[in-house]
Amino acid sequence: METKLRHPYFILWHGVAVLAALLLPLYMRVASWVSGLLGGCLMHRFFIYCPLCGGTRALSEIARFDFAAAWNHNAFVVIMCAVLLGLDVWAWVRYFQKKEPLVILPKWSWIAFGAAFGIYFILRNCLM
Repeated sequence: METKLRHPYFILWHGVAVLAALLLPLYMRVASWVSGLLGGCLMHRFFIYCPLCGGTRALSEIARFDFAAAWNHNAFVVIMCAVLLGLDVWAWVRYFQKKEPLVILPKWSWIAFGAAFGIYFILRNCLM
């Protein structure tokens, strides 16, 4: 039995990613305006560093291909971008092999992601 390929969703997700990349400068302006209006990050001011603190700046540096600066802003975001890029390359290879490009990741990978996210959160707040 032949499976139906879901290429329109694959192309749609890439369109969304391109749109998000194009809107990053606008998001940076709005985020800096809101941050100035509120006096900085409220979570950081009153509580602790969130795991994604510095993530916007890291994405901005990645867009400029300054990976060292991005790593200094938020290492977790840099690693996740590398993982997502690897998964995307794998999906494109599957697409050109006429296989289903949108692969459902196994449950263990989501558990590993959550564990890494939690460990990074704890270590970041203990070391800072």
